[in-house]
Amino acid sequence: MTKQNKHDISQPDVFDVLSASWVMACNDENPILIYDDILHRMDLNSEYRIRELIQSRGDLFRRGVPEKRLEELKERLGQRDDPPNWDIKNLTINDVFRSQFRVGENAPKATLEVIDWGLQHIDRLRKASFEAKDTSVKSWQMWLVFGASLLNIAATIISALLTKS
Repeated sequence: MTKQNKHDISQPDVFDVLSASWVMACNDENPILIYDDILHRMDLNSEYRIRELIQSRGDLFRRGVPEKRLEELKERLGQRDDPPNWDIKNLTINDVFRSQFRVGENAPKATLEVIDWGLQHIDRLRKASFEAKDTSVKSWQMWLVFGASLLNIAATIISALLTKS
């Protein structure tokens, strides 16, 4: 995902998008979700790399579905009164995903315990990411203080040498 300004509300937090995707994958009427539909439902920019994000979390999501299930999904989507904005006929198994806990045909919605487990897991990932960034910032601060100290010592030595002359 691209680097973003923490105050830029036009770019959603990766972990917020991951959490929302998790809840949808666990709780949607259809256990098979479509990447483009997630972009639409979350009102994300079409440039947002949702596919990459979801595919990076194999612990939460499973890629694709068997071809037979994809064809059944296309048929159901085609019969809706409000068909989606994308071309249903061109959907492939690479355009869909599902929760790791809803893999079977007609899989029921996930239990609250499973949803909660996933949200807690994502929160642990968020905290680990924050701690890694915090450690990096502290490391840079340490090197800056060290460098400033060396410059201060060098300036003191040069000043002492110049005053002796």
